[in-house]
Amino acid sequence: MLDLFPGNRGEQAALPYFTNPPESRDALAVIKFDYSVPLEKTMEFETVYHPNLQLDLSEKREVWNTPGAFFVWMLVDGELAGESYGIPLASPTDFLDDLLVLPAREKENAVCCYSNTILPPFQKKGYGAILKAHWLGLAAGKGFDVVYGHARPGGSQALNAKFGAVFLEDLPNWFGSGEDYRKYRLVLDADSMS
Repeated sequence: MLDLFPGNRGEQAALPYFTNPPESRDALAVIKFDYSVPLEKTMEFETVYHPNLQLDLSEKREVWNTPGAFFVWMLVDGELAGESYGIPLASPTDFLDDLLVLPAREKENAVCCYSNTILPPFQKKGYGAILKAHWLGLAAGKGFDVVYGHARPGGSQALNAKFGAVFLEDLPNWFGSGEDYRKYRLVLDADSMS
């Protein structure tokens, strides 16, 4: 049974998912979500990004230890394939400097999706959307109404737009990466925002 709102870090959930990669039509992949992967085993996700945007292990631990932060990892057929985590905007942290300027009322029930990453062998197969949907479900289950984030050009911006994100600001050459990210706001509970 899939539990979209696990109560603690350590539970797992599994979901069979039909994929159609070119090498194996009608293959059945088993997706599991894990909330307690040792951070040392997750550093491969950092290599997907420009060196200026990568976290080292101590920085990733700092995010993990931030009050209210929550992580989820996606395993596809037992292989680590995706990672997503976020930090409540009300938490004390230096990782969200550009979002700290928001009004206090906006920060109360808002979270920053700090990362939603799929490793290259699993990209362009629909796993990013599954991971993002799962993470958004976790965020909603924790009572957040709004998600903020910084989307990379291409697939990340398209994925967030698909979930209803509104782009607020262009971020040219984000942290010297040579890529033009965009800051976004995604409303999870439209009723609470009126």
